Amino acid sequence: MEIFGREESIKNKKKHIHNDISKFMSGKSYSDENFPVASFLMTKKIRKIVRIFYFFARMADDVADHKTLTKHQKIKILKSFDNAILKNKQSHNKVIQDMILEFKGLPSGKKYSRNLLKAFLMDASNKKYIKWSDLVYYCKYSANPVGRFVIDAVKEKNNLEKIYEASDNLCTALQIINHMQDCKKDLEELNRVYIPESLFKKYSINKSILKKSRSMGNFEKLKVEIIENVLISLKTTKNGLSFIQSWRLRKETLIILNIAKRLCNLLKKRDPLKENIKLSRIELIFCFFKGIMYD
Repeated sequence: MEIFGREESIKNKKKHIHNDISKFMSGKSYSDENFPVASFLMTKKIRKIVRIFYFFARMADDVADHKTLTKHQKIKILKSFDNAILKNKQSHNKVIQDMILEFKGLPSGKKYSRNLLKAFLMDASNKKYIKWSDLVYYCKYSANPVGRFVIDAVKEKNNLEKIYEASDNLCTALQIINHMQDCKKDLEELNRVYIPESLFKKYSINKSILKKSRSMGNFEKLKVEIIENVLISLKTTKNGLSFIQSWRLRKETLIILNIAKRLCNLLKKRDPLKENIKLSRIELIFCFFKGIMYD
C-alpha cells in the first residue's frame, strides 16, 4: 500500500487544463510533498475533495514559480484564477471548475482558495520578508488555508478555534521547514529568499551564502534559530489537534506533526546547502506508525 495513497499527478490533468496554462505545469504530485495529502487513512470522499484543492494549489504554485513567465504574466494568470473563483465563473480549466463545484458543499473553500492565491501573488511579485512576522504573515495565506480546508471538509464542529490555531501552527511550521529545505534552490532558480532579512543582518551574513556548496560562518546559527522557532510553535500543537473528533483526521494530523518534528531534527544536524534533506521511506513509515499507534 502506498503511504500517500494511489498516485496522481497534475500531468494527468493537463488535457483538461486550458492550453495556455497546461504548458506551465511542473508535473509534481502530492507524493512529492513532505507530508501526506489525504493519505489512505482518510475516506475516499475526503481524499477526493482534498486532492481537488491540492491540484488547484499545485497549478497556481506552478504558475508563480515558472522560470520563463514574467512577473506581469504570472500576476495576470493568477488574478484570472481569482476572478473565476470569486464569481463562480464557468471555466474550461477543469482544475478550477472542479474547485468551484466543491463550493456548494464546502462554502469556506472559496475563501481558502482565494487566500492561497494571495500567497502565490506575493511569490509572483518576489515579495521581500524583512522580519519574522512578515514570514508568518506569508504562511497565513500560503499554508494555513490548506489545514483549515481539510478541517472544514470533515465537518468538524466543536472547539474549532483551538483546532484552527493548532492547525495553523502546524501548517506554518511545515511551510518554514520547506523554505529551509529549499533555501538554496529558491535563490538559484527563482531568485527568491524566504529567510527574513533581519536574521541575515543579525548574524552578519549575506544572502549570497545560500549559493555556496556548504554552510559557512554564522549560517548554521541562523538555521538553528529558525528551526528552534519552528519547534517552539509546535510545542502546544498536539494539545489543539487532540480536540479533533474525527479519528481519521486526528491521526493524520498527528502523523504530520511527527514528520515536522523529524524534519526539524534532520535540518538541525544536516546542511541544506550541501544536500537535499528529506525523510527516507523508513522514517515516513515510522512517523505513520507512531501517529496511529501511540499518539
